[in-house]
This record gives sequence, C-alpha cells and structure tokens, in this order.
Amino acid sequence: MSDVGQLLTCFENGKLIRPDSSRANLIDLVQAVTTIAGVNNLPLNSNAREIGASIGDPEHLIFVLVDGLGSSHFDALPADSWLRTHFSMELQTVFPSTTATSITSVMTGVWPTQHNIVGWWTYIPKLRETACVLPFVRYRDGVPLLECGISHHDVFGAKPLMNDIPLPRAVIQHSSIIDSTYSGWFSSGADLLPYDTDEDAIETIAEYVRGARNPTHCYWYTSAIDHATHDHGTDSDEVRAILTDFDRNLAILANDLHGLDARIILTADHGHRNAGSRFRIEPDDPLCTFLRTPPSGDMRVGFYHLQEGAEQPFRHEFRARFGDHFALITTQELEELRLLGPDPLSTAVRERVGNLTSIALDNSVMRYSGNPRGNQFMRQRSHHSGLSANEMNIPLVLG
Repeated sequence: MSDVGQLLTCFENGKLIRPDSSRANLIDLVQAVTTIAGVNNLPLNSNAREIGASIGDPEHLIFVLVDGLGSSHFDALPADSWLRTHFSMELQTVFPSTTATSITSVMTGVWPTQHNIVGWWTYIPKLRETACVLPFVRYRDGVPLLECGISHHDVFGAKPLMNDIPLPRAVIQHSSIIDSTYSGWFSSGADLLPYDTDEDAIETIAEYVRGARNPTHCYWYTSAIDHATHDHGTDSDEVRAILTDFDRNLAILANDLHGLDARIILTADHGHRNAGSRFRIEPDDPLCTFLRTPPSGDMRVGFYHLQEGAEQPFRHEFRARFGDHFALITTQELEELRLLGPDPLSTAVRERVGNLTSIALDNSVMRYSGNPRGNQFMRQRSHHSGLSANEMNIPLVLG
C-alpha cells in the first residue's frame, strides 16, 4: 500500500483524523470571536456564525487559550466540574497540531497555508536554516532571529487579526513570555498584564473587566496543563491535579464576573497523545546525506528538503527504518489532501516544507538532534503535532 493509501486508511478507520474545514474548527471560533469584538468583513461560514450565535454579544469577551487541553482531558474531570458543565462543542484544531502553528492561527484567523508557520521548528528560506518561531530564535544555537536579520515580515505570512480589534484589549500572559518578540507581534496597542500563577491571572482579569468603562477583549494564555502533560503523560495524577486546580480557578473567575455582561470563551491549541516508539536522527545519520538542510517540523511530523536526485534513495532508507510508524508523502500529496488547510499551499509554505513530509501513523515520535539543548523533548511522556483524535480534537467551553 502507498503511503497516501496508509493515511487514507487511517482516516477511514478513525485511527487518525483528517483535517476538514467543513467541520467546526479553531479558525471558525477565532473569526466568530473577532467579529463579535468589532472586526468587520470576515468571511464567516455557517459554523462560525453558529459559534457566534452561541457566544452572543456580551460587553466583555474573555478568550482563554489553554495550551494542550485536548477534549480527551475532560475524561479526568468529574461530571459537575466547571469545564464539563460549560462544555459547548468539540472543535478541530489545525495541523500540525502544535502550539507554534495553532497559536499563529489564533492570532491571524487563517490556516497554516496562509500564515506559513508549519511547526515548532520551521525552516525560514531567508535564514537558510530552521527557526523556533515562538521564542523567535535560530534553532541550532538560540540566537535571536532579529540579530540574524530576520523580521516578522520574513516569518509570518499574515498580519495579526487581534490587532484590528477596536475594543480596549488586554493580553494576560505569564511574566516569562509577555515581553517576548512573538508576543509583541500580536499585542500592539493592548494592555500587557503579566502573571506568575493562574490565581494571579484570574484576579488580574476580574480587576481589569470590573474596572473598565467600556466593552473589553481579554486574551489569556495558560500553559501549565501542557507542561504537566508533556512531563507526566495524559493519564497521570499530576495532570489530573492541575486540571482540577484550573477548573476551580475558572469557577472562581466566573463568580468574580457575576453580574457583569461578560463571557468566558475557552479553547485549546491542541491535545496530547502519550508517546510510543522514539526515533532520533543525528546530524551524521545517513538520511542527512540526502538533505540540503536538516529536518524541520515537529515531533510527529517532519519536513525534508532533498538534494537533487535524492528522493528515491531517501525514500528507501526512510521506509526501511520508519515505514511502520510514519507515512512519507510528497508536497503535492500534502496539498491534495488539504492537510494544512482548504487553500492551496502558499509559495512560502512550499519553500518551508520542502519535498517530503513524514506523518506519524501511530504514537511514535521523531526528533532531529542538531540542537543538543533540546534533549528534553525525547524524555517527554506525551507529545502532539500529529493527526490522532487526542491531538486534533479540542473543546469549546462557554461560561
């Protein structure tokens, strides 16, 4: 069976989730919320309009992005928890199901085919190397991209939609990232409100909204659940404890906002899947002799830029070693399957994904080890960026 045939079979039997823009998804939610917040002329489809109707037209919008909170996490919560009692519907996130790609869709309201961020490690043609987009650094040595002569315009293919919101805006992020280059890109004109714990965050949000004289838009990003799931696995006591604390904090926030015309809109960037087989590609691996630049992408999806005439030997070597765990498809097949979105791949995306893409068929992970400072990735218990239901299905919670 061909690699595409393997993927299609996995889609048909439910082993993997095929990205489907006709299903209610993260893009629909972002466009619905941004429209309610006063941005006009967005092309809302029927799903976005339905989501917008369920949100209503409150004076105060509190958009909560919970890193790593897949729908499957809800199984660890009691039926009377705040999250479960306020669950509205399940959404599909974008692919690759990883923070750099998903959060850029949240900020721009467009698919990866348009914003051009295709993984945690994204190849940047002007740099001629791979970058880590969220910390905005060169992958191999951590040098800031700005020091390498790489600007936002060289990295992102769409402008931040959030910056068009005419309401007074607040960005609530952990103190460690609120002043980052990436955060500065999407938070122009917003009030930047740092926090150190989720308890701090909910107090900050309640105070901001209660003190506002006009309608507001708040964006709160929290990553504690993602970190715990990476470290301990999806079904761990540690994750269950953090989920319980987070659920309690949301109930407190909702109570603090009681009596105001405010709406909590909560979703996630992706879910998680416990890791199985782990494969490492070293810089001196025979596969690298066929490549023009080291592999990029993420732990469960990889992109390969091939030397001239190297496709067949690369395919042979890759399939012999990893064919039971990863499908290997061409860029044309990636586009025909519409895995990165419903639109044709942009020129920038084509340059960034190279010639071939590997996609995990099971719970395997793979990492290029060209940056030894990233060894923690191979030790993590759980990962994402793939196409399993646990990674692709995310909740919409309205409170």
